[in-house]
Amino acid sequence: MSNADRLTPVEFKAEYKRRGWTGRALSRRWGKSEAWISKIGSDPERDMHWDDAVRGLPDLKG
Repeated sequence: MSNADRLTPVEFKAEYKRRGWTGRALSRRWGKSEAWISKIGSDPERDMHWDDAVRGLPDLKG
């Protein structure tokens, strides 16, 4: 997979917010702390499966 498929930290947060999620709700969904969600989201070198996971979240807005 290329770096073109990787979300930037800004894109990571925007993606879950676009789907209606907050960091708190995401931490509950994934069984992680809010601090951990922030840390992983801010890491430009995070494992790609986290980008895949955030892209696959259900849309809570619709």
